[in-house]
Amino acid sequence: MWRLLRNPLVWIGVAISVGALYLAFRGLHWQDVGQALADANYWLLAVAVLLVLATILMRAIRWGVLFYPRTGLSVAHLFGSLNVGYSVNNIAPMRLGEVVRAYALRETERVSLAHALSTILVERTLDTLTVVSILVITLPFVDAPGWARTPVLVAGPIFLTLGILLALLSAARDTAMRVVSWGVRFLPERFRSGVEQAADAAIEGFGTLRQPWVMAQAIGWSVASWMSSVLFFYVTIRAFDMDLPFTAAMFVMATTSLGMAVPGLPGYIGVYHAIAIKSLTGPFGVERTAAASFALVSHAIMYVTPMVVAAVYLWRERNTWRRVRLWITARDGAATVPSSIDAPDAAESQTTP
Repeated sequence: MWRLLRNPLVWIGVAISVGALYLAFRGLHWQDVGQALADANYWLLAVAVLLVLATILMRAIRWGVLFYPRTGLSVAHLFGSLNVGYSVNNIAPMRLGEVVRAYALRETERVSLAHALSTILVERTLDTLTVVSILVITLPFVDAPGWARTPVLVAGPIFLTLGILLALLSAARDTAMRVVSWGVRFLPERFRSGVEQAADAAIEGFGTLRQPWVMAQAIGWSVASWMSSVLFFYVTIRAFDMDLPFTAAMFVMATTSLGMAVPGLPGYIGVYHAIAIKSLTGPFGVERTAAASFALVSHAIMYVTPMVVAAVYLWRERNTWRRVRLWITARDGAATVPSSIDAPDAAESQTTP
């Protein structure tokens, strides 16, 4: 962790978040914000919490789909590991949570760490393309500023190209493995075989991109989860008595989600708030006090909910938590984690009946 803090990108993110916080909340009358928070509809906010849980659950199911041809992964472990990853991202820099959730799932489901990480890359590609598509659908109905149109022109083509490249990499698996073997030929044998096994497992994870039925399921769960996220934003907007159309929730969800690519503090503190407020006050003319109240509460719900679920899950999976904690602090060694766990077990190579 301390090595991460020495990374200059971390401190660039801190500077961006601090600047974003200043721009988001400068000039606000905090008494008015407090009154807006007091007047919020807390029944609707309770529904918003349930929608966050539903969104994460659907993403967990999708994650399981992406492990094809491995099937039968525990939804509870997928859901718990996903919340662990989100929680770590909330408190640690450099999106360490993505690796931690792959490690946590490895400990409970005995999947290859490299395979789990490759599914996360596919997952992120699907997420970006889905959110960009929602933004594209929304733009004709919103007087969107130029900054909101940039992701459509940049992120969409980049991630579409990435998805195609990953599919091609999987299709040329033998060629890719020959390239890997050539690249690691100078390493000692014990390291060389490990790298080759990890690369093979990672490429296997990209194979879902060439399976139409599997990808149809993954895309379906992606759309469902992101529409659940849109409902969360809409319900939270209504909780603050803002009479805005459903397209407003779609627009705010898309801009804040794509804005998370901007470096910042863990948990997207500052960056999220600035984008959320700007997305409401600009195109929809919402008063800044109401927009700031919405930004504070919606972020708090998305921040706290997975951390509570992760705490419960790790309490139930105490041994998993012990291993994850040791791995994060780099104190575990070969004797702590059996090397056999690093490789996929026999079940992972079986096809669906």
